[in-house]
Amino acid sequence: MAMQWIGSPNKDKGREGFRVEAIVIHIMEGTLKGTDAWFSNEESGVSAHYGIGKDGEIHQYVGESDRAWHAGRIVFPTWRLLKLDVNPNWYTIGIEHEGREDTPWSDALYDASARLIDEICRRWAIPCDRDHIIGHREIRSDKTCPGFEADLDKLIDMANAFQRDPATFNFIKKPGFVKARVDLNIRELAPTTATAVVRTIKKGRRLKYRGWTSNGMNVNGNAHWYKDFDDHYFWAGATEQPIPGL
Repeated sequence: MAMQWIGSPNKDKGREGFRVEAIVIHIMEGTLKGTDAWFSNEESGVSAHYGIGKDGEIHQYVGESDRAWHAGRIVFPTWRLLKLDVNPNWYTIGIEHEGREDTPWSDALYDASARLIDEICRRWAIPCDRDHIIGHREIRSDKTCPGFEADLDKLIDMANAFQRDPATFNFIKKPGFVKARVDLNIRELAPTTATAVVRTIKKGRRLKYRGWTSNGMNVNGNAHWYKDFDDHYFWAGATEQPIPGL
């Protein structure tokens, strides 16, 4: 997915040992251009990881491995996965969206956001559901963010459709065999734990594959998945050759 790096001085390096566990959806209450300037201003004291324009343009302000300053204030939260006594910025990624609280979202805005959410969820092995994709007001209830027009259920449904779409993933065609290192699950249609388990293979069994992808869901740091001749997938990390082709 194409995006433009803008950068922001308003961040903390690293995440103090926390890993990304959720995505917070925001509304800019303004334009993408204005948000670029605001996040680039050290005096603003705020930032997010990404901003998406109404035409689907994506800007990045902070690397995902660093902490952006987008959801640190907690006011009567309703998010059930909130960690007590931990700033949410340490374990979330923030995505801003162009518009105001009462601005209808364009199709391009929904599409770009859903695609970005899909990629982030795969990189960090985040479940793509309503518990892990939340609105800012679920952390800070004195704000309306992300507004009244943001349909988070629709956004999550779209991201899940990308998660299950085989066309989303690259494919290297090179048949071979590999042995299961542990019991492993064969997944339906896409290289992600979000899809159904077709069957489970016992440790030590040899499996035939027709190729692999390197951009499936990242599980324990490994995003490689083998594809079998039924167009199903199994995670390479559960085999004796966790990096295909080596």
